[in-house]
Amino acid sequence: MHKSKLFRQLLEKPGLVLRPCGYDALSALLIEKAGFELMGTSGYAISASAIGQPDLGLISFGELLERARNIINSVSIPVDVDADTGYGNALNAYWTAKNFIWIDAAGIRIEDQTWPKRCGHMSGKTIISKDEMVLKIAALIRARDEEGSDLVIGARTDARAIEGFEKTIERAIAYAKAGADYIYVECPQSLEEVKHLVKKIQIPLAFNLIPGGKTPLFSISELESIGVKYLSIPMVCLYPAAKAMLNALLALKNGDLEKVGEIGINWSEFNELIGVRKWKQLESEFGQGNI
Repeated sequence: MHKSKLFRQLLEKPGLVLRPCGYDALSALLIEKAGFELMGTSGYAISASAIGQPDLGLISFGELLERARNIINSVSIPVDVDADTGYGNALNAYWTAKNFIWIDAAGIRIEDQTWPKRCGHMSGKTIISKDEMVLKIAALIRARDEEGSDLVIGARTDARAIEGFEKTIERAIAYAKAGADYIYVECPQSLEEVKHLVKKIQIPLAFNLIPGGKTPLFSISELESIGVKYLSIPMVCLYPAAKAMLNALLALKNGDLEKVGEIGINWSEFNELIGVRKWKQLESEFGQGNI
């Protein structure tokens, strides 16, 4: 079954769907190994890992597309891609959707910020009009239909921090009517707001949780109990990896190789993770030496 259809099935099943986010092929492999049925990409994490810079629209569409291609090719589970704003106007969004369909993305999500955009938990955001975003959603749908794809389309609004909660609801309803498959609301501020969004939006509601971010760290169980369908955890790989690497480097600087070994996994474990056993088998079959 095509990965986009698997993604749709997950959204249609009862219960909350978790979207742990990766930023490269290795983090994607770990997400799949942990047993998740779906994963996402994080533009924030890709920007940090690829160019060492914040999520301020500094990394190009082409760089993000290539990173997404490597992630998608490394796992068998559906990958829902963070496509920022679609990288421009409705025409750019149309082309963005086409390109992600061609690399077998199961879904893409665009947002109503202006370009260049910034992380949704940062201050200083600006947004396009509701009508322009509706046109961009229509462009995504046109691209999907032309390709005969079942691509899942997510529409994110960053209006909560700029226009307030009531305007956020208006935008969410408009984006759902425009044909988005799920609505992603950036930074709801209370459980009561989330409950109201679930009540008003007739398609799956999504948002994210980031340690130290602007959305309270609600529990997963309480979000599921009030009807939240799709929950993104964008920093689940990036932040722990950064802390572990720093701790290992500090241990090395102090000459403690034993602690470095304790922090990470070992040679055999890592080789198993990246598939050395398969390559040994192929090497044996084709007589290409011995790894």
